[in-house]
Amino acid sequence: MNPKTKPILLLMTMGFVATSLASQGNNSKPGVIPTLRMWKGGVGGLELSGKSRIVVEESRRTELEPIAKVLCDDLRDATGMRLRIVIGSVPVSKDIALALDGTLSTIGSEGYRLAIGDKVEASAKTPTGVFYATRTLLQMAWLAGDHRHLPKGEILDWPDYPERGFMLDVGRKFFDITYLRKYVKFMSWFKLNDFQLHLNDDADDDYSGFRLKIDRFPGLANKDGAYTRKQIDQLQELAAQYHVNITPEIDAPAHARAFTKYRPDLGNPKLPKNHLDLHNPQTQMFVDSVWKEFIPWFRSPWVHIGADEYNGGPGSAPLYKAYINATAAFVRSQGKQVRMWGGLKTAGNSDGVDRNIVINLWYPGYHDPIEAVKDGYNIINTQDDHLYIVPFAGYYYQFLDTRSLYSTWIPTAFDKEKLPDHDPHVLGGMFAVWNDKAGYPYKFEDVHELVRPAMSTLGEILWSGHPARARSYDIFAADANRLGSGPGVRIAKPQVVREPGDLAFGKLGSASEMQTGDFGVQTLFDGRPPTRWIASGKKPQWASVDLGRIESVSKLVLRWVPHCFATSYRISTSEDGARWSSPFQTLGGKGGVESIRFPTVNARYVRLDCLTPCGSSSPYSLFSFEVYR
Repeated sequence: MNPKTKPILLLMTMGFVATSLASQGNNSKPGVIPTLRMWKGGVGGLELSGKSRIVVEESRRTELEPIAKVLCDDLRDATGMRLRIVIGSVPVSKDIALALDGTLSTIGSEGYRLAIGDKVEASAKTPTGVFYATRTLLQMAWLAGDHRHLPKGEILDWPDYPERGFMLDVGRKFFDITYLRKYVKFMSWFKLNDFQLHLNDDADDDYSGFRLKIDRFPGLANKDGAYTRKQIDQLQELAAQYHVNITPEIDAPAHARAFTKYRPDLGNPKLPKNHLDLHNPQTQMFVDSVWKEFIPWFRSPWVHIGADEYNGGPGSAPLYKAYINATAAFVRSQGKQVRMWGGLKTAGNSDGVDRNIVINLWYPGYHDPIEAVKDGYNIINTQDDHLYIVPFAGYYYQFLDTRSLYSTWIPTAFDKEKLPDHDPHVLGGMFAVWNDKAGYPYKFEDVHELVRPAMSTLGEILWSGHPARARSYDIFAADANRLGSGPGVRIAKPQVVREPGDLAFGKLGSASEMQTGDFGVQTLFDGRPPTRWIASGKKPQWASVDLGRIESVSKLVLRWVPHCFATSYRISTSEDGARWSSPFQTLGGKGGVESIRFPTVNARYVRLDCLTPCGSSSPYSLFSFEVYR
């Protein structure tokens, strides 16, 4: 919310707050996410029943009936009840009434009022606000033991930031459209509103991806997965119902290996393979033709042109800047607004670059936030050190540090620099999943495990803004766990790939490099496939497990992370942790899943010594270290 509206809002709500503070013995604030701005607790509760109705104003049917239908479907999923939708009726006891109210304009286009007494009244200035009121209502019901009881009270709620986003890299790793549909619902559950699809990129081993399929460019889209226009249309239909924007990103002139494979004449042997040649006038014409075909696919007012990490060599900065300006101008000529990644320091500075572009600022070394604001850019905080998940890469995050984010981070904070609170140039924030390791055998279910805690945390922060949270992180995390991913979002947990009888499961580990969190030694024994142990390959490393008592041991299973295994390693065992013997050693480690058998030994401690890595720059990394009788 624009801070200029806050004095007006405070005047409007003084009576609301005073009444709330004076109340004694009233219902406590519900543990919904994001936290409610204002809650005036009532006494007692309201139980929804099969006779409850969803009532829509006759004069607002066009705007509100779609919201009523989504609420009806989600309530059925959460409670088993299918409520009747009625148009133009007078709401009675236990009904849910949806209404638009122009007097609520001071809480913005996404704010809402929710009053729960003998009936439920959800009202807002806009349909989006009414929709968010239904998300809060659903969460309140979800948190009840029977998913039907609502605490009586009154809510006034609104977001601090208009941009509350999540980016998914489908360019490097294709995910079926059914998962994207689930993520639209998942995002809306925590009131995030911008789903950016990174539609092309390249990865190790010269792999590249482009994920939109059209006859105009035969062979450009990947055979291992691409979306049709019908699928994108259906995704956006659903996103509109859940008030989520789908922002398309096509990245160029770097990260464009899919284009240089499709049009080799647009590359240059003097440049990296994934760079388009900006000296070639055909390059701009080709990129414009791609956008001309695909912009009509998308309803979003925004298009993201990428423009990240271009290194065209000496003298290329003017060409890079000209490319950004020309592409932005073309996109605007097609009726869209423009975003790009912050990387203008690679061109020296932002002189001469279109200021009417919103910057996803991800690395201050490539584009300083203070300089960007001084130059007049609006920015979205997407800083890598806080907000990047890169599964199984060994850099950035596997799981975001949600405890630290929840406790200290706000969207105006960039590494060591901080802009003023509520600087109007900061539109909000976005966290991202980058699938740099496209060849690794992980699935969407694995990614979901990494994203799940981040979605609720960023939903909380980007709605409420300030780190002075109303509840501790531990209570917040427990509430998030209870709320799950929302109605209609069922994503299977990754399967724990272990044979029965693993003696090391859940036991205490130690290692030569005692990292913590997602890459610590305990991940070897936690049964969670997304986590892994990682240690430098520049010197020998070891990891061991204490089985808790002496056991008869004759088999180990090592599940290596691809490209991060030991070609030579030794297995050692000990009864007391002081005297060791080595029942197995090899110079021919092959990675993958290695099942190792040796004559039965008695051991309480089992150790893996990694002696030689598979590559000169490769770390050692394992998903699991399993011990069997």
